[in-house]
Amino acid sequence: MLVSLRDHCAKLVSILGDTQLVYDWENVATWLQLAAAMRTMEVDTIQFDHGFGYCSHADEYSMARDELLNRFVFELSRFNFAWGGLESCLNNIRPPKHPDKSKRGKISNACYFLKTYFSNVSPPSHLGEEVAAFRSASSLCFGYHSIEKRFRNSEEVGWPGAGLFSVYELRNLFAHGSLDFPEPDEENQPLSDHQHMVAHATRVVLLSIQMLLMAHFADSRLEIPYAWDLGIGLDDVPLSFALKGCHRSDGGAQGSLF
Repeated sequence: MLVSLRDHCAKLVSILGDTQLVYDWENVATWLQLAAAMRTMEVDTIQFDHGFGYCSHADEYSMARDELLNRFVFELSRFNFAWGGLESCLNNIRPPKHPDKSKRGKISNACYFLKTYFSNVSPPSHLGEEVAAFRSASSLCFGYHSIEKRFRNSEEVGWPGAGLFSVYELRNLFAHGSLDFPEPDEENQPLSDHQHMVAHATRVVLLSIQMLLMAHFADSRLEIPYAWDLGIGLDDVPLSFALKGCHRSDGGAQGSLF
């Protein structure tokens, strides 16, 4: 079972703080700390609707849309903090360049790095499920067909990097002002898959950060104090073990430690 996104971010922050490389990873940890620390995010679009109160049907639509936008904006804000952590992580790691010059780029290089390392190493559990959930949710959201196109072109990066490769499209839609926003259904109910799409995208980003760190520290014998459930009990475990299981509610306890 997966921990909440908030706890997932918090566990990564804790791990980065215990790598004995605090200074080098402080910026990455701060991005993720902000993602973990988010509790509320409120927008009030109705305050600018001067026609509100004159038509009950229109009011239902406005209230439902406002609720959907609040959920969407919250998840999108957390996603952007997590993405900031990813980019900062890549600034530290500096993955090798893609061998094909025409395909080089910060994210393409990272995906190729993941493909190379995880060709012989199993990635963290639940990666496949989260990537599939993101793909499914995006297909149900109007205006996000380019994500499916990105998935269809992801074979070259291999399945360990396919999620990050495709989530990059969501980031680009946001960065270039091309996002489509959620709308109420035909009965003015606040039903939409937008928030779920973004939440799964955030999870894929966090799992990708874990994988990048696993590959980067592949030869490290460093052990760190690891809080299995974010509680006070700590055990010294190999860094690789902490990175592979920090997204799980059991902390990876079902796997072998050695």
